[in-house]
Amino acid sequence: MTKRELEILQLLKQNPLISQQELADLLHLKRSSVAVHLGNLVKKGVLKGKGYIINEEPYIIVLGGANIDIVGFSKQPLKIKDSNQGTLKISMGGVGRNIAENLVRLGLHTKLISVIGNDAHGKQLAAHSQNIGLDINDSLFLKNHPSSVHIAIMDEDNDMALGLSAMDCYEEMNLAFIKKKDTLLAQAKCIVLDTNIPKVILDYTAQNNPKSKLFLDAVAGSKANRAKDLLKYLYTLKVNAIEAEILSNISISKDSDLPKIATFFHAKGVKNVCVTLGSKGVFYSNAKSQGFIKPFKATIVNTNGAGDAFTGGIVYADLLGKSLKESCLFAMGCASLAVSHEDNVNPSLQPQIVKNILNNI
Repeated sequence: MTKRELEILQLLKQNPLISQQELADLLHLKRSSVAVHLGNLVKKGVLKGKGYIINEEPYIIVLGGANIDIVGFSKQPLKIKDSNQGTLKISMGGVGRNIAENLVRLGLHTKLISVIGNDAHGKQLAAHSQNIGLDINDSLFLKNHPSSVHIAIMDEDNDMALGLSAMDCYEEMNLAFIKKKDTLLAQAKCIVLDTNIPKVILDYTAQNNPKSKLFLDAVAGSKANRAKDLLKYLYTLKVNAIEAEILSNISISKDSDLPKIATFFHAKGVKNVCVTLGSKGVFYSNAKSQGFIKPFKATIVNTNGAGDAFTGGIVYADLLGKSLKESCLFAMGCASLAVSHEDNVNPSLQPQIVKNILNNI
């Protein structure tokens, strides 16, 4: 679609009953020009006839963070308060955006609702999304505001030693904005949330979509508490050990503590619980099964996107009707593929490649 057609489509999503003249006024076009663009959208199958009904295949919505990641790789053990030698890599990042890209590469129609500035980084994010087929048209695009940036320093084992985020832009997302997305959210096959988004937005989305499959990635210990009031709405919760401890107030000192944490989350209403444990794998639990899955062997290049790939894999497999154990196995395959590439999302990700990984175990 052309840029002008995308602008018209965005306005139609906000108000399907808008007139051609109103569209013309908003876009500073002649009414006849708007009619031509609408006709082209009908010919392309994007709109159904004169009612301006958007013709879309079933889709997933990811409501979460999108940012530029600047990742430093050290060539030797890091020395604190000193200059270290290494290499730098700029990648597309953000937990929500990474999950969304994983879903797109697995072949699922995915819409990302995030916050994007109008700086060079924002243009980079938009261009990359268009190239891979990720729909970001319903995101909040800010004027005169920088996009989110995350800096990560990796140690000699290619594991993150230190991270720093500049994510103030997410606070610009408010209730007035998300309320305009009510219909879009209600019609999604499932909704994936990450806690980079303000708590008021997460709460509103969960409360107003009680029949939707809600997946939540807790993102980080510092933001995990934003999910405390959401537990009763969640279909699947993905946390790491630190996030699990913060949300449950239960310490994890041994493996036998994990079933206790799962019991806590289930009592709160969470149907499926996944606790990622880094080099120890993942613990999973629901009403039908519970257990551990060890990590798969992989050449570790960058661990930044492993958890996001895992969440994407869980969503994909669940939508295929797989059990929680089967979903976790597929998700572990996605994660092992993710850590073997320097980008946050491995561009070679495809369902068959993950299946091949599983078949070789």
